[in-house]
Amino acid sequence: MLPGRGAEEKSRRSRAEVGPAWHSDPVNSPSDAAPIVTITFNPALDLSSSVDVVAPHHKLRCSALAGDPGGGGINVSRVCARLGEETLAVLPVGGGFGTQLSALLDAEGVPARFVPIAEPTRPSVTIAEGSTGHQFRFVFPGPDLTDDEVAAFLEASIEAANDSRCVVISGSMPGGVPASALTDLVAKLPAAHIIVDTSGDALAAALDAGVHLVKPSARELAGLVGRTLRTEDEVEEAAQTLANESPVHALLVSIGAGGAILAVDDEPIIRLRAPTVQVHSAVGAGDSMVAGIACGLQRGQELVDAVRLGVAAGTAAVLSEGTQLCSADDVERLLDRVTVD
Repeated sequence: MLPGRGAEEKSRRSRAEVGPAWHSDPVNSPSDAAPIVTITFNPALDLSSSVDVVAPHHKLRCSALAGDPGGGGINVSRVCARLGEETLAVLPVGGGFGTQLSALLDAEGVPARFVPIAEPTRPSVTIAEGSTGHQFRFVFPGPDLTDDEVAAFLEASIEAANDSRCVVISGSMPGGVPASALTDLVAKLPAAHIIVDTSGDALAAALDAGVHLVKPSARELAGLVGRTLRTEDEVEEAAQTLANESPVHALLVSIGAGGAILAVDDEPIIRLRAPTVQVHSAVGAGDSMVAGIACGLQRGQELVDAVRLGVAAGTAAVLSEGTQLCSADDVERLLDRVTVD
């Protein structure tokens, strides 16, 4: 079994001890509602290591390999749990990597519903180059799901989300799963707040499905509008146009260290500026942002306040090494430094 840093941390602290400050303020305290449900079509076992120099043709002597649960929605659930919210992750698993992923989630105390599939869950590998600080990320394709496996996964997702007010669909789509599966899923979800963070055809499908919030990157937004977006003003204009012309309620465009741009149908653009911090790893920053937003909405916050929490969580994630995610203490410390224009 690969060591999971999140699992080690979780074994030392109970759920009630994670981020105690979130329990002291009624605005930020966890709600009594049904859990935040996350749906991950293409989970991964995140493997990370480091080496002094990445060079061709040589054996590269790496540090010990570490393993963490990975995949968009899974990371969202892990962060939600750290911020004190009840959560439930739904994911397909198969093969040895799937077994290890399941065990790591179990050890970290993140409730999950596993849907068995025949092909193995994919790995994802991150290598940090010590001499430069560069990070190399190797992302592998996921398994091909059969029609029956897709149907079983959708059924499990809908059942899990039956009483939830906030559902997050996050990550890429594996082979055998058409973008229309996302549209069909959204149509059957009763949640008031559905957040989608995906790419490609599935991202376009999420816009057409009219979910509460879609979170593309600036590059993904450029693909949606079919043109290069060179400045923040161009990103704003494209986001506002999509928010106005599509059934989606709001678009949140992540712009890296700059923070995010929020476009809500027929409302003025809002810019949220992230505080400046030293970046150790960008892995999981986007997922942490989505988790913060989900927690805010679950607590009854207005969308802009939930997004502020999301930007703080995303910024906190880059302070961590490798494939680790944000800590509640860092999120709390950074929240007041997120500005809204």
